[in-house]
Amino acid sequence: MTTTTATPRISVVIPAYNEEKNIGSCLKALSAQSVKPYEIIVANNNSTDNTATIAHEYKAKVILATEQGYVFALKTGMNGTSGDVVAVVDADTLVPTNWIEIITQTFSDPTIVGATGSIHIKNGNFLSRINDAAYKYFLTINFTLNTPHLVGFNFAVRKTALNKINGLDTRYKMGPDVELGLRLRSVGKVIYVDDMIVYPSMRRWEESPLKTFIEYARSYIWTVLLKKPAAVKQKVIR
Repeated sequence: MTTTTATPRISVVIPAYNEEKNIGSCLKALSAQSVKPYEIIVANNNSTDNTATIAHEYKAKVILATEQGYVFALKTGMNGTSGDVVAVVDADTLVPTNWIEIITQTFSDPTIVGATGSIHIKNGNFLSRINDAAYKYFLTINFTLNTPHLVGFNFAVRKTALNKINGLDTRYKMGPDVELGLRLRSVGKVIYVDDMIVYPSMRRWEESPLKTFIEYARSYIWTVLLKKPAAVKQKVIR
């Protein structure tokens, strides 16, 4: 791996809409990192609860994203960063203590412009292990086929590369992370990092698994195969 002498500064972005029940745990995990993030930005998407208050308690920078929707919050947060690398995690997701360390090591290679990792579902039962393995296999296939599938709750991009491709495309209300990965290919390497792991909430899947599967499948077809924004509208939960 080619390396640089400068250690990349990692800005963390957390899009958040009414996440008072979850964001404290997310921020607590980020505060316990073996390598500290350069900054943590919570993109507050018009929350009406205590999301912003909790974020301030953990010394995060809170930026108001006034246009409603995940993609707008994510873009607002990304635009507000000042680090070299933008790492993204959801407010209902936990990261292990080496998450920033792994991202820092990954982006010490100047040819890498994007990276994503996999998931562990924390209850540890047999079905969870099957889900973990299936998702890892799905990601591996995508990267093998040169269709880098950035995972919205666990990815990082180099800020200079993000600027070169004009940032996030807000036409993609679903799959903006996937579409971003596809465009990043034109300016550098987008890779899957096996040990870049997070522990996501499965609340959308637990609420309506079949509907959620259909929504994500349609989004994948539109974004990856048709290269158009998906004609899918999700319930706003973040």
